[in-house]
Amino acid sequence: MSRRASGILLFVLSVPLLLLGVTAGKDAARETDVRAWQLSQAAGTTDAMERERFTEYAESTQRRIDEAAYNRTMLLVAAAAGIAGGIVVLATGRRRRQTEPADPATAPVFVACAACGWRISNAATACPQCGHPHQLVAPAADAPPTRAGQALRVFYAGLIVAGLGAAVVIYTVLFDSLSETTLVRVSPFWIFPAVFGYYGLVAQRMEARLQATHLDTVSDQLLRVIRETGTLGQIFSFLVHAPFLLVKSRQPWVTALVGSLIWAIALTLFFSVVFPTL
Repeated sequence: MSRRASGILLFVLSVPLLLLGVTAGKDAARETDVRAWQLSQAAGTTDAMERERFTEYAESTQRRIDEAAYNRTMLLVAAAAGIAGGIVVLATGRRRRQTEPADPATAPVFVACAACGWRISNAATACPQCGHPHQLVAPAADAPPTRAGQALRVFYAGLIVAGLGAAVVIYTVLFDSLSETTLVRVSPFWIFPAVFGYYGLVAQRMEARLQATHLDTVSDQLLRVIRETGTLGQIFSFLVHAPFLLVKSRQPWVTALVGSLIWAIALTLFFSVVFPTL
């Protein structure tokens, strides 16, 4: 999957979330009208039992309104994040193709022959004009990690610490004070940064190995590493890194962003659509 395909994938995955979010918004509006009618009935009746019954109906309807409003917000936010991620991936990929210079490792390099001055390829073993032997110039050693790469590594590690730290606080300090529904609802808020940070660190490590293995993308490099593990390790790694492996890019941040957004979209669908029916 190319960078363009990764962006399109995010758009495609965001469409169901957008439609479900709009549907949830309509459900919330409809339930709001129902609750308004129930409250008007409770206010207009003189029978105490009828008033209590309509009041209970209104309270039950309010819970449905809150649930629909939450689903609407989460689905629309996830859809917006997916669309924004797709735009970023497509825009940066297009700009890079237009402005990035040719890779010096693949661009032809010409030098002057030491004997006759004829321009020859740096990869030539002898001058085609005079036959003078040419000594190949080894490519420069790989540069150490840049400050930008180090900053991203710190950023990814910070996301992991923040996500896991939030999970520890939620499920230890705040566990008794939060309802089961609330615990489920806050799960995406700590899972996404933790996954984003983890995918970012893994992608950076795989990128560092590309120059030695000459593979095309960081996901190809990770797939090679996974295949070298045992059967149990392969199964576990495929489950954890499934979205990661779908993204075919040499840029670690693209792989981390798209992979974590796929996780976010999947979690949003599960918690908003599947979990309430269990």
